[in-house]
Amino acid sequence: MNVRFAGPPWAEIRSLGTRLFLYAPALLTLLIVSFPATAAGVTEVPCPPGAIDVEPGASIQAAVDGAGDGAVFCLKNGVHRTQSVRPRSGQSFYGEGHSVLNGSKLLTSFKREGRFWVASDQSQRGRKNGECRPTTPACNLPEGVYIDDQPLSHVLSKDILGTNRFYFDYVNKKIYLADDPRDHKVEATVAAFAFESTARDVLIRNITVEKYASVAQKGAIHAREGSGWIIENCEARLNSGAGIDVGSGTRLRSCAVHHNGQIGIAGNGNDITIEGNHIWSNNIYGFDYTWEGGGAKVAMSDGVTFRANHVHDNNGLGLWCDIECRNVVYEDNLVERNQDVGIFHEISFKAVIRNNVVRYNGRGYRGWFWRAEIGVAASQDVEVHNNTLTIAPGGCGIVLIDQGRQTENGGKYKTRNNTVRQNDLTFEGAACAGGVSSVSPEDENFAIIVNGNNSFDNNVYRVPQTSEPARFVWGHDVTDWDGFRRQGLEQSGRLIVF
Repeated sequence: MNVRFAGPPWAEIRSLGTRLFLYAPALLTLLIVSFPATAAGVTEVPCPPGAIDVEPGASIQAAVDGAGDGAVFCLKNGVHRTQSVRPRSGQSFYGEGHSVLNGSKLLTSFKREGRFWVASDQSQRGRKNGECRPTTPACNLPEGVYIDDQPLSHVLSKDILGTNRFYFDYVNKKIYLADDPRDHKVEATVAAFAFESTARDVLIRNITVEKYASVAQKGAIHAREGSGWIIENCEARLNSGAGIDVGSGTRLRSCAVHHNGQIGIAGNGNDITIEGNHIWSNNIYGFDYTWEGGGAKVAMSDGVTFRANHVHDNNGLGLWCDIECRNVVYEDNLVERNQDVGIFHEISFKAVIRNNVVRYNGRGYRGWFWRAEIGVAASQDVEVHNNTLTIAPGGCGIVLIDQGRQTENGGKYKTRNNTVRQNDLTFEGAACAGGVSSVSPEDENFAIIVNGNNSFDNNVYRVPQTSEPARFVWGHDVTDWDGFRRQGLEQSGRLIVF
């Protein structure tokens, strides 16, 4: 991982006009993009009257324990360093606009060892979790190092240590740098979380959480074990695993979640709303995003709403519900330029995907029909309608996928009863859409795409006149537009050549 910014990334990206984004280290790609301004993130508002003030340097946990259930706190402007807070039920935490919980410690003492700079007495070590890309084998070690707010790449050997990298000798408790740390701010992650507890009805508002050694699949703000948490107008950045983790009853609104090591938002539970957030440039550590990485993923949940989020330029999927998800709504989101599928509903059940703008996703290393803007895999009872898609050359629009995936009890997930209608798809290359199976003839799911009550109708496909042959797929048959319609699909659909 080797990401460099001319200044703090959040300052650059908040500005109007052209923005500069960096993909994760596995990509090493620099892009200049534009998008509308967003209201997500911290705001300049005062704490409510009567809140208990906690100044930087004071123990937030001591205030929490002393005040008891239902207390309201004002975390004053400044850096609250290496704080880990276990809220009590009904407690509220407000920031003032520049209230930062920082999970790292400052490294101020270095010695030379040959060509390296070394910080000793570094005993921090978190739990290793997750699968990495071959090019970033240290992604799942949660320890991070930053020079002037720039994350360095973690390497596994001193032999490959170079500029913008660090090596952690866990046995001898040393951190090695190749860069001269003198006259620079150097930080190393220490704390594993900013907020985590089993409490109910916790409110966190207007606070920045950064540089925590959160383990993969856990958030620096970790609401999964609690219930009814509200997280609003927060910023989660540069944390090692997930930025924010949601649980039952979570309301996550108007937050800026970016440049986290594995994923922006994770979690599971029931009755979850993720709304109005700005989620971008996550998975900077280079996790294998087919394992888990990118914008936002919720699993094993009932009653999830992803609404009006801007999800872009993540090294992985955009919005994703996986494993036994039910009653999920994806609506009014702008999902663009993510490295894998834009919106993905996988080995799950009833969902509605509607009124989204989904464009230029699937830019990563996967081929076949995985390069889709919207994917429904091994799932049933999904409605996909009234979405507007733009598909880059080589990509696919809306794809149903069946792989004969097994359930925990030994049965099979069925890609059936899915309806795709009234979507508008513009292809910059060849058209690609439909339902595809990869199972063998002896598999019970062999004909599930064709015989499973799946349908495509009344969609519009806009295709350039100079494009390559189309790939409309149905079951095991890859065909053209006329062949697709001969199978009873798109009887009211339109193919528009421009």
